[in-house]
Amino acid sequence: MTRPAHMLFAGALLVALLAVAPSGQRVEAQATPLDTCSLPEVQAAFAATPAYQPTSMPGWVEVENNYFVIDGTVFTPQGVNYYPSRSPWRRFLTETNIVQMEQELDMIASAGFNTLRIYLWNDALFQCPGSGAVPNPPAFQILDAVLQRAAVRGMRVIVTLNDMPDLETYPLYSNPQHVQAQTRYIVSRYANEPAIMAWDLRNAGDIDYGIENDMQGQFTRGQVLNWLASTAALVRSIDSRHLITAGWAFDSAATAPHVDFISFAHWSKDTDELRGRLLSLAAATRKPIVLTAFGYSTFELSEEEQRDLIQRAINVVEDYDAAGYVLWTAFDFPLDATCTPPACPSEDSREHHFGLWRWDFSPKPALEIIAAG
Repeated sequence: MTRPAHMLFAGALLVALLAVAPSGQRVEAQATPLDTCSLPEVQAAFAATPAYQPTSMPGWVEVENNYFVIDGTVFTPQGVNYYPSRSPWRRFLTETNIVQMEQELDMIASAGFNTLRIYLWNDALFQCPGSGAVPNPPAFQILDAVLQRAAVRGMRVIVTLNDMPDLETYPLYSNPQHVQAQTRYIVSRYANEPAIMAWDLRNAGDIDYGIENDMQGQFTRGQVLNWLASTAALVRSIDSRHLITAGWAFDSAATAPHVDFISFAHWSKDTDELRGRLLSLAAATRKPIVLTAFGYSTFELSEEEQRDLIQRAINVVEDYDAAGYVLWTAFDFPLDATCTPPACPSEDSREHHFGLWRWDFSPKPALEIIAAG
């Protein structure tokens, strides 16, 4: 049940003011104070953000053994990571045109995908964090629209929380009280939305502690995994219906105690390496395993090579009984969509060409795989 706005504000403001560490010990105030709003400004923000109305999409995604079901029928995610082509990354939730987004979702659904994975960043969704979880109404209007439009088109959504977090002033892994309040707000708002397949608590959190090739991360492995455990507990205390995962890049088995299914990314062209990773994860857990990020850029490969590599990866996923896959990404990003004025347009790079559709929305050959499947 969605909590009344005044209750969310009061609780969020209280925890923000108390600033209590996870251990229960009071911590010193941060050197840089969080921005605040006046009470009338806070009240206006809540008044302009009406309660979310869940869709009537039938069934909920649940785990049964090492796969997913909806109302007892096996559900296999065949998905795509999604940013609107003209508003990726930090432009998502701030500059997204809902009409254009609807057109893109039509294309994705018509291609045969049944799952989207999206990324939320709190700086866009909330304002004046020193006053608690105060919503930014236009950003929540866009997020509401993404979920509702996906549901109308029969697609489930993996919602990635804590993308592009603060890792410096109020580091995410120190469990800042304002971030916890914001997480409570998001999860409470959408707790009754059946289109949501899962909460992905953090994308590539293992990068922050370094695990591949002896990288030195900014945080310790213990800090990040302790944060994952506490955040999973927080989300479950609010929402018992949605699944939980964490899209780690290399150390995905470490998430197993805290999640309902394992998510991992794979960027290598080596299918033997992908096969080995799936076997290793299957030996470590009996939970479902989903390849939630993989793809190949046509900046450095031909479109036919992209198609063939995607086909080979999907074959491995299917041959080794993974529970599903989510490609990176739906659309190539135009050079003027990834820059911040006046530094526009961006220099062309591989990051602009992972899409299954080109800049002009014409399909690449890789889409033939999805249609044939």
